[in-house]
Amino acid sequence: MAASFATQAGVALELAASRAEAERLSLYEDRDRIARDLHDLVIQRLYATGMSLEGTMPMITRPEVASRITNAVDAMDDTIKDIRATIFALQARDVADRPDLRGDIVALVEEMTPMLGFAPSLRLGAGLAAPVRPELAEQMLAALREALSNAARHAQAHGVDVTVDVDPDGMLTVLVTDDGIGIPAEVKRSGLRNLTSRAQDLGGELRLSPADPAAATPGTRLEWRVPRG
Repeated sequence: MAASFATQAGVALELAASRAEAERLSLYEDRDRIARDLHDLVIQRLYATGMSLEGTMPMITRPEVASRITNAVDAMDDTIKDIRATIFALQARDVADRPDLRGDIVALVEEMTPMLGFAPSLRLGAGLAAPVRPELAEQMLAALREALSNAARHAQAHGVDVTVDVDPDGMLTVLVTDDGIGIPAEVKRSGLRNLTSRAQDLGGELRLSPADPAAATPGTRLEWRVPRG
């Protein structure tokens, strides 16, 4: 009887643990869905509204009206930053015992926004929930900074999309896509050489291609991939 009771108790504990894990995963899925909706719907609409308001500035003759619109656009920018922080919090996992890589990525994109002249679209994949070595994270952040700097200086883009994730094969990937003029032949390739060298030193690679070859401005698709392990 004691052995039977112990077996049943073990099964009950195992079922409870499985149920708790399923509830935890369901919660994470809901939080990721809300974060995607906030990013893809709310932020993009706020950004489009701000651009539309800024486009009316040349038509305004009264300084007080122009000042109100400027203040409204600044308030929208602050709201977008707050929403980005909320998205990060929703996507965060129990990472108190390891470096805050997601927060570092968000901070870097925010830092590069004035240089670009607009806020890039940012997606942080679920693969980043797993730990990344500090030295690898440092190299990844340096590569992302270089990629955004190149886009700001050379692309003449109106939009930049950034995605950082770890795919099922264990490759840490930084994907930066812009809608600019592409990579001119006369541009110095030192920045690209740095990105290539960083990737190769870590056993990875740099992939470059037009974002949309059929478009008048083909843009650039930059993919920096290195093994996480």
